[in-house]
Amino acid sequence: MINRLIETNQTVEVQETAFAIDVLGRYICSTWDEATNNGGVAFDAVVIGAGMFGAYCAEKIYRQSNLRVLVLDAGSFLVSEHVQNLARVGLNSTGAIQVAANNQDPGTRERVWGSPWRSQVAFPGLAYCLGGRSLYWGGWSPRLTAADLAQWPNDVDKSFQDLPAGGGAYTQTEREIGVDPATDYISGSLYDELHKKMDTVIKAPGGIPTVDSVNDHDTGAPLAVQAAPPASGLFSFDKYSSAPILSEAIREAAASPDWRRRLFLVPHAHVVKLNTMGSAVTQIEVRVNGQQRFLAISPQCAVVLASGTIESTRLALESFATPRMGRNLMAHLRSNTVVRVKRAAFDPALPKALQAAALLVRGSTPQGRYHLQVTAAAVTGADSEATLFRMVPDIDLLDKILTSQTADAIVITFRGIGEMEGNQDISAVKNTGSSPSWMDLSDQTDEFGLRRAWVNLVQTPKDDLLWTAMDDAALALALKLAKDDPNNIEYFYDGAWHKAPPPAKKVRDTLGTTHHEAGTLWMGTDQGNSVTNLDGRFHHIDNAYVAGPAVFPTLGSANPSLTALTLARRTALAIVKQSLPVEPGFASLGTGGLAGWQMAGFGSFMELGANIIESVDGIGLLWYTKQQFADFILKLDWRASNTDDNSGVFLRFPALGNSDPANDWKLAVDLGYEIQIDDTGKNPDVTPNTFGDPLHQTGAVYKLAPATKLASLPVGQWNTYEIEVKGKDITVKLNGELVSNLKNGNRPLKGHIGLQNHHFGSRVQFRNIRIKIL
Repeated sequence: MINRLIETNQTVEVQETAFAIDVLGRYICSTWDEATNNGGVAFDAVVIGAGMFGAYCAEKIYRQSNLRVLVLDAGSFLVSEHVQNLARVGLNSTGAIQVAANNQDPGTRERVWGSPWRSQVAFPGLAYCLGGRSLYWGGWSPRLTAADLAQWPNDVDKSFQDLPAGGGAYTQTEREIGVDPATDYISGSLYDELHKKMDTVIKAPGGIPTVDSVNDHDTGAPLAVQAAPPASGLFSFDKYSSAPILSEAIREAAASPDWRRRLFLVPHAHVVKLNTMGSAVTQIEVRVNGQQRFLAISPQCAVVLASGTIESTRLALESFATPRMGRNLMAHLRSNTVVRVKRAAFDPALPKALQAAALLVRGSTPQGRYHLQVTAAAVTGADSEATLFRMVPDIDLLDKILTSQTADAIVITFRGIGEMEGNQDISAVKNTGSSPSWMDLSDQTDEFGLRRAWVNLVQTPKDDLLWTAMDDAALALALKLAKDDPNNIEYFYDGAWHKAPPPAKKVRDTLGTTHHEAGTLWMGTDQGNSVTNLDGRFHHIDNAYVAGPAVFPTLGSANPSLTALTLARRTALAIVKQSLPVEPGFASLGTGGLAGWQMAGFGSFMELGANIIESVDGIGLLWYTKQQFADFILKLDWRASNTDDNSGVFLRFPALGNSDPANDWKLAVDLGYEIQIDDTGKNPDVTPNTFGDPLHQTGAVYKLAPATKLASLPVGQWNTYEIEVKGKDITVKLNGELVSNLKNGNRPLKGHIGLQNHHFGSRVQFRNIRIKIL
């Protein structure tokens, strides 16, 4: 034991403990004041929870937009990637324990694991840290089957499907997390042998009851592990966790000063309630290091609940409850059948060296679907523990495998995962210990006096039938691998090896052990029979969303991470789209930031969040590279910071270079049109300069058509341009008033669109740039 560190008022750049310098924590996390009191624009999105789905969703919002994102997490920074990518330093997941009342809560276990809810069922709880449970997960990432998705909204089902060109939402996520390409480190002769045997027995006449298929040989087991480098000169990214992607995005954002930085993570920030006004969340109540804080947000700011199924639902119930919330609770039925098969039952040419293999076997019954995660290890040699720590997908099975090793046997685990049925009926009686499963607020309170969740997770008779079929299938498949010879196989249960198969239910885990809670805020198209819409937004709250398996209508047997990550990206993109409202017939020009735009000349533009970009010094031009336009209506908002700020909107000019800053931008001046922004109307072409010149004033088609009036609003207020370009004519409206009209222009009839940065110190901001092609 060592002494506790006591906080003082003395500031340091990075804190030091007795053993370490907290560089990683300090470089990735921010204090509450650093994030919320830095003078920047208001946040556009607040993500609650930096675990598997919250961190992923936050990163996607940040990457796909010019929005300002705040991530609040109740935990600490622990490590920046999956624990299996590190040396085996002792960072372990924790077992399930029953915590039905506060006096049964053991407190923090394994450094970061806590038990926030109460239940008659044992749960492992949550990992309170950046990345959450994604730092410990097994990586299994199967898709939902067609039969599963037939019970989902059709639009979501269609978005998951593969496209001819290799697209599709599932495919995109698989590539991101390492499922595609196949995991090569679990391929080899052991994998080949097991796959051949399984494929043969499953396809044989009669097969194995309820077993449908084994994964395609070349595709491999669906594991989120990138074992090969993605490109020459790079290391592999190893086992997926959401921590690295959020950490990378935060460090990129940290290159900007805090007032213009677009992504923050505040740890030790426990969100206790979302306060609403009308149909929108307008205030977030937080305890930061135990201290009460409030964050006011606009009704347009998206709030994403991503603290896991139970805690996200608890927060929703505490903040804006509806009768359906907490219904439809599902998890997975899980069994672990561990066998030891003599090498004599396999190809004698199988190498003796350490090998691991992973396969996925799917099955179905009238009650639902299941699958078997098959992990095999030929474990011999002194380095087997260290190596298998990185090779075995489910680290909670590692010790069983290691203690089972012999020179003449192969250890195989069949982890069965079966679906539970949910119940969405709001009239079903809620009785603890009886079906259906549900969750609600309890009479137990947390350290802040807020009600904890009570979780009633119960299997139904239908669930038990499926569970039995799944266990029977694992035993039948194991015996087939042993050539149907009982002398070739042993079974592990009750802490020892046995010649007889395990008795019924002996290999089953308790219900709460899987981390796969789902369904309590399920999605649908109709508010009358679902809680959230197809983008994860609450039907009755305009700016609150959910990321995670809580939105699943049904669970299937597939581990929920792949599907929930795919839906989290859908939610992130919906938030981005919602931040760029357009009138019918119009489309946003770009994504609200600098993506798709390029600088020509001196100076630059910078992103501020809120889909605002601002000119920096000059002189130069930011131009949209992706498309040229002929006839169109262009709308955009702009505001000046000072009375002498100067800018302009350029139209119909040819593509510009970026190698000669002194001249690249001039092509737009010579061949395009400029709609002026300069309330002083300064004419630089005469000496001395004159002011108030209509040909140089805000609203003019610069030097070609004068502004008939100065219709701009006072400095600091947003103005709106509506510019119609048709044939040789240009009509300009400013704040709804006609200010200039050019007839019979003689410049090109098609070209690019650009925004000017004019001189040192000039700061003009733009937002909501949208276009309608005529």
